Amino acid sequence: MTSDLGYEIFTVQEAPHLFNRKPNKNFTIQVWPSFMSYCPEPQERQKASSKKQIYSDFSIIVVESGTGRLIARGIGIPLAWEGDFDQLPDRGLDWAIDQGTEDHLQGRQPTLLCARSIAVIPEYRNKHLSSLLIQEMKKIAQAHQFSSLIIPVRPSLKHLYPLTPIERYITWQNENKLPFDPWLRIHAKQGAKLIKVCSQSFSIIDTVSNWEARANMRFPESGDYIIPGALVPIKIDYANDQGSYIEPNVWMSYNLN
Repeated sequence: MTSDLGYEIFTVQEAPHLFNRKPNKNFTIQVWPSFMSYCPEPQERQKASSKKQIYSDFSIIVVESGTGRLIARGIGIPLAWEGDFDQLPDRGLDWAIDQGTEDHLQGRQPTLLCARSIAVIPEYRNKHLSSLLIQEMKKIAQAHQFSSLIIPVRPSLKHLYPLTPIERYITWQNENKLPFDPWLRIHAKQGAKLIKVCSQSFSIIDTVSNWEARANMRFPESGDYIIPGALVPIKIDYANDQGSYIEPNVWMSYNLN
């Protein structure tokens, strides 16, 4: 779909040549904190490549007209889930990725779509692209006759309040009685229901030296550290040469019936 606003929208399946172009590899660096932007080992890259095939029917990319530069992306994961949403796992995003892969390998019939990520590069933010991606992912889910779209939402300003428990953070409101957090607020305006916190949604476990490289910081001793872009402090454990980051997200859902 072509827009008059200088961009075009495709499913990943429709335009894999745009999705896989080398310049687009900078996309992750632009949309996620630097500690999350790392180059996986070859085996992990191969796993990621195979998962792209699972997601190709359920993902959206937005490219700049004329250049084909990737400016926004929504990645969906089909899941075979029959339980109540208040029983969704605490592992959030990590669970959705694992479960979606397992469902695919076992040939299970998916029942809903989970948005693994919805991201827009900085220069194109505040142009309603995130809302557009939500609407497009709803359409994809409805086209596959799914009843719901669920999302482990990463609150966009939580990194400014890393010491505030997320359970309290999500109760904050603005003057219009809408969520204080802009990303939670966008979802609320689009009709999403806040289900619950998933406190172990995304994890990175790495060596201390690798964490110093990720964060561009020194960690002189074991303890908790606040690093740029992280929603909660990381834990450094020199006795086990390990740094751990366990990120909380928020389960939200859209009813598509």
